[in-house]
Amino acid sequence: MSFVNDTNPFAPPGETADDLWLEKSQLVGAVLGGVAYGVHVASFVLCADAMWTSARTNRAMRTRSSIFMMFIFLLFLSGTLNFACNTRIVQLQFIDNRDFPGGPMAWLFAFYSIGVNTAGNAGYIIGNFLADALLLWRVYVVWNSIYIVIFPFLVFLGSTAMSFLTLYQASRPDASLWTHLTVQFTLPYFSISIALNVLLMLLLVGRLYYMSWNASRTLGRQHGSTYISIATMLVESAAPYAITGIIFIITYARNSYVQNLVLPVLGQIMCISPEVIILRVATGRAVTSRPSATAPSGHTGSSTAMPSMQFRSPKASQGTETFALSSMGATDHTGSMTLGSKGGLFKGEEV
Repeated sequence: MSFVNDTNPFAPPGETADDLWLEKSQLVGAVLGGVAYGVHVASFVLCADAMWTSARTNRAMRTRSSIFMMFIFLLFLSGTLNFACNTRIVQLQFIDNRDFPGGPMAWLFAFYSIGVNTAGNAGYIIGNFLADALLLWRVYVVWNSIYIVIFPFLVFLGSTAMSFLTLYQASRPDASLWTHLTVQFTLPYFSISIALNVLLMLLLVGRLYYMSWNASRTLGRQHGSTYISIATMLVESAAPYAITGIIFIITYARNSYVQNLVLPVLGQIMCISPEVIILRVATGRAVTSRPSATAPSGHTGSSTAMPSMQFRSPKASQGTETFALSSMGATDHTGSMTLGSKGGLFKGEEV
């Protein structure tokens, strides 16, 4: 094993190329986490502005907008806590304790359980909990069935339980994210969480593609394409979280130093994804569902009325429920188009 000093006389003494690669991955990961946090700040500001505008201009949306505002604030707070604590840890590693025997990473392994690092891990876990909870709620709303979310909800409970066990184990003295006992909790936690995210995304996209097929069959292809665009929105917002999580799980399980590049980014992406979903819902078109046996009346706004149209299948008289696409903008009016279908696709509220 050759030391870096053989080719670089200014390299830290007694450290191999592998040691330096480990330290580089930790430092570069912190920088990438900062870039991701910048995107997080932008998405939070845009989402908060959209929610504030919606609450100000539409009284009917005020309560829901307030709930969403609280939700995205908690997401932003958890992402900020995670980023701030990670930044502090990097400072302690590479600046305050740079002469620690074995180098910066040796210091991290020795003091991983300190309070600031535990707080950063707690921020990650809270953000993960909120992100998965939002997707679980959306699946329930879109499918309008408690049965479809029973299994994902049980997986969600398992992921939550494993997160607490992981946080407790990693915060114990002489423990870290890479000690043998902690890995036994951490790897299942990350695996279950990402698997749940992928499952919920597939349920959402699959349901919307079914809506697209149903609309295309009844009304024509041009109407079905609207639902495809919403499915694309869901893929764009949820897929980055799932893909980044899968990359991290693979690198973590293989004990690759690439995990240090991915984890800080993952901590921000899992907060950005729900905020992007809420932002697109607030400024674009949202799926709504309401039980109805008659065509809904046209909406009227402060200045303009946008008509509502309903189309029924031939067996609509047997009892139908409708689903709708509605625009939620900053105006006081909402346009919607509903398509009746036998069996009741959706019910209840907007997504």
